[in-house]
This record gives sequence, C-alpha cells and structure tokens, in this order.
Amino acid sequence: MSVRGKLLLAQVPLAIALAVLGMVAFSSVTSLGRHSQTILQENYRSVLAAQRMRAALEQLHEAALVSRTAPLDTKQMGVSRELFERELVAAEGNITEIGEREALEGLRATWKTYEDRLGELAQASPDTNAAIDPLRSAATAVRMQAQLLLDLNQDAMVRKGDHARREAARIGTLVIAAAVAAFLLGALLTGMVTTRLVQPLELLARTVNHMREGDFGTRVNVSGNDEVAQLANAVNSLANRLSQYRSSSLGELLLAQEASQAAIDSLPDPVLVFDSNGNVLNINKAAETLLRIDLETKLDDPNAGVDAAVRECLTRVRLHTLSGKGAYVPRGFEEAVRVAAADGEYYFLPRATPVHSEEGAVKGATVILQDVTRLRRVDNLRSNLVSTIAHEFRTPLTSLRMAIHLCLEQAAGPLTERQADILQAARDDCERLQAIVDELLDLVAAQSHLDSDSGARPA
Repeated sequence: MSVRGKLLLAQVPLAIALAVLGMVAFSSVTSLGRHSQTILQENYRSVLAAQRMRAALEQLHEAALVSRTAPLDTKQMGVSRELFERELVAAEGNITEIGEREALEGLRATWKTYEDRLGELAQASPDTNAAIDPLRSAATAVRMQAQLLLDLNQDAMVRKGDHARREAARIGTLVIAAAVAAFLLGALLTGMVTTRLVQPLELLARTVNHMREGDFGTRVNVSGNDEVAQLANAVNSLANRLSQYRSSSLGELLLAQEASQAAIDSLPDPVLVFDSNGNVLNINKAAETLLRIDLETKLDDPNAGVDAAVRECLTRVRLHTLSGKGAYVPRGFEEAVRVAAADGEYYFLPRATPVHSEEGAVKGATVILQDVTRLRRVDNLRSNLVSTIAHEFRTPLTSLRMAIHLCLEQAAGPLTERQADILQAARDDCERLQAIVDELLDLVAAQSHLDSDSGARPA
C-alpha cells in the first residue's frame, strides 16, 4: 500500500466514528418523530372526535328544544345526528388507552338512550312538557361520557408529552455520550495507525543522524513496497556507497580534510583560506566567532555582516598575496585591526601566505589574523614607561647642566685646572645624556603619532 493509501486509511476510524454518530443521531430523531406521531394518531383523533360529538349534541339538543315552539327542523337534526354517529364510530375505531373502551361503551349507551328520548319527544303532544326532562337528563349523561372520553385522551396526551420530553433528554445524553465515545475511539485508532505510519520515518531520521555523525554501518529495515520503504532502500544504498568511499582513497581524502579542518579549528587566531578569485574556501571557528564570517560571506560586498575595518584589511592582504608579491608580513603594531567583541576589544595583526599549485602558480592565499591584544598593551605600557622616565630625567638633567655651566664660568668662584677638567668631563656626559633623553622623547612622540593615525583610519 502506498503512503497516500495509508494516510487515507488513518482517516477511516474517524470516518467510521462520524458514521456511527450520524446513525445514532438519525435513530434518535426518528424515535422522537415516532413519539410525536403516536400522540397524534392515538389521542388527538379521539380528542377531536369527543369535541365534535359534544358540538353535534348541543346543536341536536337545541333543535329538539326549539321544536316545542317552532316547526321541527328535521334536516338540521339529521345532520347533527349523522355527525355525532360518524365521530362516535371514529372514536370506537381508535381505542388506544386503558378505560377508553368502557368510556365509549357508556357513551354509546347514553347516546342510544338520548335517541330514544328524542323519539319520545317527537311523538309527544306539543302542549305537554312531560318528555323534556328525560331528554335533558339523557343529554347530560351523553355530555358526561363525552367529557370522560375527552379527559382520558387529554391526560394521555400530557402523559405521553412528558414521556417524550424525558425520551428527548435521554436521547440527547445518548448522542453526547456516543459523540464522545466515537471521538475518543476514532482518535485512538487514528493515533495508532498514524504511529505505525510515522515509525519508519523516525527510523530513517535516526539512521540519517548516525550517517551524519560518520557511522555508515547503520541500516534501516522497513518492510513493504511503499514510498517509505523505497526511501529506506535508497538510504541503505547510500550508506553502502559512503562506507565504500570511506574505505577507499576518497575516504582517506575526506579524513585528511576533516583532520586539516580540525587543525585550523584548534588555532585560537582567526584563519581564512581564499581561492584565486578571492572567494572564501575555508575558515576556522575563531573566524566565525570573532569576525562573524561564514563560507557564504562575500568580502567585496559592502552589505556583508563583517566589520568594515576587518573587510578592508582582509581585502588588502589578500590582493597583496594573490597578485604575486609573496607573503604579507606586517610592519608593526600600527597595522593591527581593532575588532569589538562581547567581552571587549581585540587587536589582530594580519599575515598572509600564498598557496601554490604544483606548477608554482598562486592559486590561493591563507590569511592569519594574529591576536596581538596583549602584546600591543605591553608595547603601549613600555612606551608610556619610557616616556615617563625620559620626562622625569629631563628636569633634573637640565638643572645639573646649568650648575655645571655656572661652575665652569666660575660664577661661584675660581677653579683649579684639575677642577675645570672634571667639570668639563661632567658637562660632556650631561650633553650625551640629554641627547639620549631627547631621542627617547622623539621616539615616543613618533609612536604616538603613528598610533593616532592607525586609530583614525581603517587598518
């Protein structure tokens, strides 16, 4: 089975859960519909028949009473009697409740009695009221039986309505429970199928990680003929090829490259290797960390994320070496380039060595930025120390020269020949010492001027 088929199979449990939930919901709605239809079929028709029979009885009874003082309306009475009889037959054919049959039998008996009393009224003399009271009593009996039938069916409707509400609440609870159960079961089955589907991919990921770490002996075993199994076979084939390469001369070359990379990574100073076109071929960890350079960095691009002073220094040294002028050796600390880092400032002195091909042509350059931060600080300290000592010597030396000069001029009194020779020798020594002090001060001033120039322009 393909991966697409397995993905579709993973959705089958949820689809089944939705189908089951739909069936439960449909069954519940159908059950509620049957309850409502049962109420209409079993009780509403009897209630309607009882109400119509009472209306027909009232019309018939009123026509019978009016016939004592007016001509008898036999047509209206016939319609009312036919309506009552038809609704009574309909009620007798729709007996659904306990006690309804007895109520209808009583209604049928009282209706027969009422018809008999109605016939007696029609045969009685118009000027007598002897048949009126029995007719009224029979009508009251019919009304009571019809009301009994009406009450019995109305109570049944109320009772069945309550039952329908309870059934609806039960069905609602059942639907919610079925939805939760279907969701949990579908999620569980889907999770199990998805886990089995993803497990080969996890094995592939672990195998690739082992291969990335240099372990080409690991293999992944995935059964089947789907895309994942084909990918596993391809990964195993790749591992075999890489293992062969590792054991071949190419593998030895790769090991040598890894060893050389480890060697330059062990150097604390930034190291960069350029090709003949000026592209960065290789760098070490110090260059990545301190100079923020990677193999994709274009030093000729002003928008590269490299400090401008560092970029200018590397470009200058690289062009010097690649142009065939030989190795680049700095003249002094004034060529050191300053790099700001999180833990302070660093000063690097550039050095470059050309990389030659077998024919002797320059095919690249290796640039090393030597960390001279401490040496530069020592040099500055030495310069400051020399300047301080020279300044401290200058004032007493001037006073000593003036005293010797006054003595030689005999401003403090006459001198013997021997004293004059000694003072003349002392003055010569003071002059030599003054020249040394002046020379030291000039050197310090020149060094300060060079440092200020190197700080004011890019290295």
